[in-house]
Amino acid sequence: MPPKKTAPISQRVATRHRTRRAPAEQLVVPSPPKKPKQYASSTDDSDIEVDICDESQAAASSLLQEQQQQSDDDFDEQKSAVTAYLRSRLLDTFSTAAASMEMRPKLQEVYSNLLCLLSNTAETPGANHSFLLLGARGTGKSLVMQRVLTELEAKYNLHEGRPTVGIVRLTGLAHTEDVVAFREIARQLCKTFNCKYSKAASLAENLTFLREVLRELGRGHKVVVFVLDEFDLFAKKAKQTTLYNLLDAMQSADMQAAVVGLSCRHDVMELLEKRVRSRFSHRKQLIPEMEEKEFDSAADSPRGVLAAMLTVPDSTGNAKSHGPVQQWNAAIAQILTADVVRQQLKLMMNQGQGRPRDLADVAMEVMLAMDSQPGVPQQQAVLAGIASVTHLQHQQADMVGSCSVLELFILVSIYRIKRRGHDSANFEMVHDEYRKLLDQGGSGDRRSRAAALRAFERLIALSLVSYVDDRAEEKGGLREFHAARVNLVLQEIEAGLKLQKSCPSLLKNALSNEAVRNAFAHG
Repeated sequence: MPPKKTAPISQRVATRHRTRRAPAEQLVVPSPPKKPKQYASSTDDSDIEVDICDESQAAASSLLQEQQQQSDDDFDEQKSAVTAYLRSRLLDTFSTAAASMEMRPKLQEVYSNLLCLLSNTAETPGANHSFLLLGARGTGKSLVMQRVLTELEAKYNLHEGRPTVGIVRLTGLAHTEDVVAFREIARQLCKTFNCKYSKAASLAENLTFLREVLRELGRGHKVVVFVLDEFDLFAKKAKQTTLYNLLDAMQSADMQAAVVGLSCRHDVMELLEKRVRSRFSHRKQLIPEMEEKEFDSAADSPRGVLAAMLTVPDSTGNAKSHGPVQQWNAAIAQILTADVVRQQLKLMMNQGQGRPRDLADVAMEVMLAMDSQPGVPQQQAVLAGIASVTHLQHQQADMVGSCSVLELFILVSIYRIKRRGHDSANFEMVHDEYRKLLDQGGSGDRRSRAAALRAFERLIALSLVSYVDDRAEEKGGLREFHAARVNLVLQEIEAGLKLQKSCPSLLKNALSNEAVRNAFAHG
């Protein structure tokens, strides 16, 4: 086999060289990865940290706003609960809120005496009592009576459905008729002590039922308290059958009962028949009105009573309501110590409108203002409430201003007698005072007695003056000898005199001169 031919050495070297040095476009050389610069890397990290920080702050701010909104909502809700609590106190005398209101000291004394008397009836067999609670309208008679009854029921009625003390309420505005009164008594007794009630029962049957039920209840040591509101309307009846039968039933030792009458007439005992008066125990308690000299008193003054009506106990609600309650009470205390509010309350009291009922109207006006102005009460709301209550004074002044000159002389004469310490006066006394007033002023314009009597009757028709005995007009006869009293205060008379263009200076000076006022007061 012939030997294989090989290329020369030079040729082989050249071929190898060309193979090693291939063209650049034919060689794929991977480029190494580029490393990021150091400063670029640090800038990106800072941006990420800033973004995270901004997001955290936004989330925290949003959370705080939500918490603040929730807190505001809770606060508003608690304030709404406070206003609802006070409305319940002012509108519902049977509510828990009304029972929590602090009574002024003089009412507290009456409350203690009446509670002791009725507790004695409940605990002692045969200790039957009759009692009169007297006082002007709006002074707190119903408040005291309700507190006493609530305390009695809480103390003795320990088992539900089996009461020891039963309450029967009557009012002279609806139950003066004997048939209606005893039917209502039977209905309330049956409801309280689970007896069968008959609507068709006659008066005689209800009278028999009353005595039998009281006798059976007495054997079981159970007590019935009869509360007669507007007691004087029962006493005005020609035949006081209701009062007589109630008081006559209490004369038996095997019954336990009490009768409590509420009236604004201090002479109501004089209206009772002899047979009724002889069975009445003649116990009575007078609720005094607030006096001007006690205006600066902490509790027994218009300011103290209004504060008691608008102050919420710290124990009301839960722990969340503690803040709103404190803010509310602090705002009320600050408002009532302001000089302008004290002046308006004093003026209101001087006008004869500082009774608890009038102050309750002021408090209600404050609560109505809270509907349009949420939050804590403002001083303007209290002043507006006082202004709304005293608006009646301007109406009375307008009526005085519409009177004739002779009627004004008679009115001032009655007021002069009142300032001398006489609460009432008949026409003869007023006519004598009228002549004295003319003599002191040197006036020659003297009218006849008949004209003065017509002016006196005109004042009664306008209700500026009224008879002490409501039946005086019905009796007729010599009405000039019936006692009458003026229904105005000094400020109303003075305002009315200013409105009367023909009012002589004698009348204006008689009420504007302080020396004359002192002479009136000391006679």
